[in-house]
Amino acid sequence: MCSEARQISLHNFYQNTPDYRYLALHKQWLLWYYYIQYRHRFQHGLLRAAPFGEKGISMAAIRILMAEDNDLVALTLEEQLKGLGYDVIGVARTGAEAIDLASRLSPDLIIMDIRMPEVEGTEAAARINQQRPVPILMLTAYTDRDTIRKAEAAGALGYLVKPVNEAELPPAINIALARFKDLQSLRSQVVELEDSLEARKLVERAKGILMQRLGLSERDAYERLRQRARDKRAKMKDIAQAIIEAEELLGP
Repeated sequence: MCSEARQISLHNFYQNTPDYRYLALHKQWLLWYYYIQYRHRFQHGLLRAAPFGEKGISMAAIRILMAEDNDLVALTLEEQLKGLGYDVIGVARTGAEAIDLASRLSPDLIIMDIRMPEVEGTEAAARINQQRPVPILMLTAYTDRDTIRKAEAAGALGYLVKPVNEAELPPAINIALARFKDLQSLRSQVVELEDSLEARKLVERAKGILMQRLGLSERDAYERLRQRARDKRAKMKDIAQAIIEAEELLGP
């Protein structure tokens, strides 16, 4: 089956399957398939920050914070992660502790149980992402639609179903890191666009002030702004802001 046909068939599967349990099982199959296809990367101690074409980094460089209140599950998962070469930097036993450790330790990725004492895992994930965005995988024994929706709304980039199969960890972590990188890039582009629009508004307003105060044409007002920015080695946005503030101070 060609890659395009495979993508279409998977899309149809997701669109037409009413029972979410099958989606969870299919997700696990996809993770296993990914692991088989790229297992040579993991066996040689390399994990890529993104699935395709990104520079490989050491698994040990990936610092993981775990949040799990069940001692047996936490111990098993910690041993699995360490066995794969990841650096487990902490294990939180409550949602509140997870929020605190995430703030103090700045992990590269968090694996969070969806059901946690004191603060629910989904709530803890949302608070952590408000403080400092970080890729989060939710750990759950439940695969119902409501649970998955809550995880997505909290900012989780994936989930693992208990009991966790060790073979699922590298591809799940890899995909979460890649998705997070893409989202951060998108956020950065949005911020740049907002800054650009704000700068344009300020420049337009400053041009109007110069045109009115000095009787300049629109082109001449723009050139004066640009020349002033060059002379001061400043951004036109900053020069425009200074003109606007001066106009507000001097009044009509």
